[in-house]
Amino acid sequence: MSGEYLQPLHTLQPLEFEDCLTDSPLFRENLKSHEKEIDSTAHSLKHLSAELKRLVGLEEELSKFHRHFANTVAELNFKPIGVSTEDETEIGEAFQKFSTTIDAIEEQRERCLSSRSNSAMKRLEIFRKQDIASCKDARKKFHSQTDKSCSMLEKSLASKRNQKGIDDLDSQCYDERKRLFEGSLEYVWLLHEVQEKKKFEVCEAILQIMLSLKTFYHMGFEMFKELQPYHNDLAKRLQNLRDTFDDEKIRSEKLKERVSKKLTLGSTSSSPDTRQGYLFSKEKTAVGFGHSWSKMFCEYKRKPKTLTVTPYNQTAGKMGTPEDINVASVVKKRSEELPRRFCFEVKSADDKVWTLQALSETDLKNWMEIMEGKEPSYSEPMQTAKLQVPPDTGIEFVKLCIKRMGELGLREQGIYRVSGAQTKVNKLIAITFEEKKTAAVMEIDDIKVIASALKMYFREILPEPLLTFKLHESFLEAMKTEDRHQRIKNLTNVVSALPKTNYDCLKILIKHLNDVAALKEDNLMQESNLGVVFGPTLMRPREETVASIFMIKHQNSLVENLIIEYDAIFQGGEMNKIYSSMVQTRNSARLTKRPNFKQKAAPTPPSAKTTGSTTTGGTSNNVNPFDSSDEDLSPVGGGPAASQPHHYVNRGPWPPPSASSSTNPPVKPIKTMARQKYNLTATVIYECIADEPDELSFKVGDIITNIREAEEEGWVTGTCRGKTGLVPRNHLNLPKSNV
Repeated sequence: MSGEYLQPLHTLQPLEFEDCLTDSPLFRENLKSHEKEIDSTAHSLKHLSAELKRLVGLEEELSKFHRHFANTVAELNFKPIGVSTEDETEIGEAFQKFSTTIDAIEEQRERCLSSRSNSAMKRLEIFRKQDIASCKDARKKFHSQTDKSCSMLEKSLASKRNQKGIDDLDSQCYDERKRLFEGSLEYVWLLHEVQEKKKFEVCEAILQIMLSLKTFYHMGFEMFKELQPYHNDLAKRLQNLRDTFDDEKIRSEKLKERVSKKLTLGSTSSSPDTRQGYLFSKEKTAVGFGHSWSKMFCEYKRKPKTLTVTPYNQTAGKMGTPEDINVASVVKKRSEELPRRFCFEVKSADDKVWTLQALSETDLKNWMEIMEGKEPSYSEPMQTAKLQVPPDTGIEFVKLCIKRMGELGLREQGIYRVSGAQTKVNKLIAITFEEKKTAAVMEIDDIKVIASALKMYFREILPEPLLTFKLHESFLEAMKTEDRHQRIKNLTNVVSALPKTNYDCLKILIKHLNDVAALKEDNLMQESNLGVVFGPTLMRPREETVASIFMIKHQNSLVENLIIEYDAIFQGGEMNKIYSSMVQTRNSARLTKRPNFKQKAAPTPPSAKTTGSTTTGGTSNNVNPFDSSDEDLSPVGGGPAASQPHHYVNRGPWPPPSASSSTNPPVKPIKTMARQKYNLTATVIYECIADEPDELSFKVGDIITNIREAEEEGWVTGTCRGKTGLVPRNHLNLPKSNV
C-alpha cells in the first residue's frame, strides 16, 4: 500500500523555512546533518557511476563487474526526511532486491552479454554533477555569506554613535543580512529538493539497468518473469513519489514566499507569544575589569515570561550551555548610558541584571513589545473559509453532486484529476451557497465542473477540513501500525470519533470514490490516484510548515486506505480480500528461487514462429526470450494497464532492432486527428530529434513511459526523463497488437 507509515531508525529532520529567519543553533546543526547526507549521497553515486563505466567498458569481464555493481547497489541507503512511507521503504529495499537478482543471474551465466547501461549512467552522472554539485555550490555561497553577514553585523554594532559613515555601515549590514536570509531560503529549498529527488532519480536509473539486463540475459528469463509484478508495483510507487514530489514542490514554493515576507515585518516566529533571535550580552572579562559583548541566541516565551539565552556564533559553530532567565522587568537603556545602540536591561526574579543589545531599532522595538506584553505584529494566517455554510446545506450539496455525477456516468477519463472550467465552477458555487439554490448542480451537464466544485467545497468552503484539526494527528498516528489488520482497525476507531455530521459526509464521499475506483479500467482513476487528489483536500494541519508538506504523502495513503477498505471501515464488513492477498503475496515474495535454466529453453516469439526461422539444438536463431502474452500485461490487482504507471514491457522481434542494424529511421507520421488506444511502456529503437515544441527528443535504448493515445494518427504521448510530449509510434518497440 502506497504511503503507509514505517518508522526508520535514523531520519533527517525537515529544515523549516521559518528557521531561516532565526538562524538558530539547532537549525545550523540540522543543516550539518543534511550536508553530511548530501556528501554521503555524492560519494555513493560517484562510486556507483564508476562501477557502471567499468561494466560498459570491460565487456569481457562483465560478470565480475556485475557483482561489484550489485554490491554497490546494496550499499545504497538514503535517509528519509521525517517518517518514512511504505513507498520510500520499498524503494530502499529495492536496491537490495536488485542486488540479489544480479547475483542470482551471475551464478547461471554461461557467457557475457553486452549491457546497454549508457542511458542510466548518464542519468546518474547528470544528477550527481548538476543537482548535487549545485547543492554543494550553494553550500559554499551560504557559508561565505554567513561569514560576511556576521562580520558586518559585529562591525556595525561596535561602531560609535557619532562615527562617520555609520548610516552607510548600517545599510551595508542590512543588505548582508538580507542576502544571508535569501541565500538561506534558497539553500534550504535546494537541500530538500535534492534529498527528495534522489529517491526516484537514482532508483529509476537502477530500474532502467534492471530492464536492460532483462533484455539481454536469456538465461534469466524465469527469474525476471517472477519479478515482473514487483517491477510493476515498484514503478507505481516511483510514480506516486514523483507525483507527491511535484505537489510538495508547489506547496513548498508558496510557503517559502509567505515566509520571505516576514523579513519585512520583522517577525521571527509564527506564534504571537514567542520571539527568537540573536542578541549581544554585556559580560565582564575574565581578568575582572572591563567588559566584552558575547553573541547569544535568545528565545522569549510570554508564558511564563522566560528568556532562554544560548551562547552561539554562526562563524564558530560551537553552541554553549543554555540558561533560563525568569524575567521580572525590562527597561530600555538611554542613549547616554551606553556607547552602543539598541540596548535594554532585563532584570530577573533573583535581581540579576542582564544588559542586552538588539540588532537594529526595529529589532529592539519588537523585543520590547513582546517582553512588555504589548500586542505583537500580526502574522499572516492560513486561508480561512470564504462562506458560512450550514452543515445540512453542505451535505445536501455533496449528495446532489454525487447523484448528478452518477447520472452522467463515472467512466469519464481523469475524473477529479482533470479540472473543469473555473468560471463555471465559481458560478455553481455562488449559485449554490450565496443564492441558496442547492439544486442548481442537477442542471450541470459537465461532470468535470461538478467534480471540481465538490473538491472546492471540501478544500475552501468548509471552515476546517472534513477530518478535523482535532483528529489530524490521530489519523496520522493510526497509519503508523505496520500490521495491516491492526492499522485498519485503528483507522476505523479514529473515523468513528468524528462528529456525526463529518462522519456521515465522509461515508457518503468515500462510497462515491469507491464506485469511481471500481471503474478505473475506463476512467483511469485507481485508489492511489484518488488518494493524491483528496489527501490534501480532506486533511490539513492548522499551520502549514515544511514538515507538514512532507506529511501529504501519508494523507494520500490514508484516503487510499479509506477507499479500499470502505466495507470494513464504514459497513463493519470484512477487509478487501483481493487487496490483502495481493499485499501478502508481494511481501512474501523471495528471490532465493533458482529455476533450472539448463532444462528450459527460451520461448519462441510469435514473429519467429510465423517466419519459420531455422533453429539449432531446439532453439531459434531469432528468439525473444522475454516476449509476453497479453495476460502478462495485466496489472496487479486486475486494474487497467493505463492506471499502472511505468508498466515496463519488451516485445517484438528478437533481438530488438538497433541503430547499428538499421539504415535510416522511419519517417515521422503526419499529424492528423485520428485516435489509437493503448497504454504501455516501451524501448526506443530509433533516435529522434524533436521538430516541434510538443515533441520529445530521445536516443536508442531510452525508456518511454506512460504511453497513451494521441489525437494525431501515428503518434503517441509519453514521458522520457521527466518530460512529456508526442512520440512517433514507429520509433518504439511497441507490441504489434497495438500498432
